[in-house]
Amino acid sequence: MTTLIIDGANFIHRSEGGWQGGDVPIVFNFFRSLRALVEQFNPQRVIFVLEGHPKKRHDAFADYKANRKILITEGVEPDEKTKKRIEARAKYFRQSDLIIALLQEAFPISVVRHPDYECDDVIYNLIKRASSTVDFTVVSNDTDFTQLLCEFDNVRVYNPMMKEFVVKPEVDYVTWKALRGDGSDNIPGIPGIGDKTADDLMSDPDKLTLLFEDKAKADIFERNYNLIKFDTWEKEDADLMTSSVPKLDKEKIKESFKEWEFNSILKDKSWDKYVATFAKLT
Repeated sequence: MTTLIIDGANFIHRSEGGWQGGDVPIVFNFFRSLRALVEQFNPQRVIFVLEGHPKKRHDAFADYKANRKILITEGVEPDEKTKKRIEARAKYFRQSDLIIALLQEAFPISVVRHPDYECDDVIYNLIKRASSTVDFTVVSNDTDFTQLLCEFDNVRVYNPMMKEFVVKPEVDYVTWKALRGDGSDNIPGIPGIGDKTADDLMSDPDKLTLLFEDKAKADIFERNYNLIKFDTWEKEDADLMTSSVPKLDKEKIKESFKEWEFNSILKDKSWDKYVATFAKLT
């Protein structure tokens, strides 16, 4: 059995690019790309995973992903650039809500979310708890999913930006990244360590041991390691995960597409192909 797992926020974010016409271009780009993705991999099941609040990581490091926030000083009028960013974010989230609602209501796809865990943790635990006979393809350009390749033999990670599968690293990915940090998540690395130095340290255990004799550097490494490594759930964590019931409601999809004027998808032959792609999942 082949299961396609999609990093939901990552996939929606990529839909900001491309065609920019109409009132909801992100929605159009998303649903057009979704069909192409399902056609490409021809899975028997699709799981679309949403983000939750990274409670544990924020408790461990308050500045985790703080670089993604739009900072507004109370009592101070935002400048024009900030106003435009706020407006763009609001537009993005409105369209994101439309996408998620239609997926949950009318597509034969499991839309999964945990309130206290990020998407990558959810994906990790779904795979960890599944049978090793299931083949998984994870779709995301988030490099953190590289660590899946270090643990599971039945997982492939596809980077849709590069249009290629990620290659399993020769070294422990989490250790390497904990040394040099992760700017995209606002995780600072150990001072003075970039990609080349991290590579050098990973190839020489003695140098790595010597580095950790410096308590300050060892503490930074330990913090980073715990922030980057996927969290393993307990049973009570798994019980809080929600999942939609997969179903294909062609009329609901068609009605929504008509409302949004997705005319190129609704042409007779295009529409038949669109429906046929998702009918295979039922």
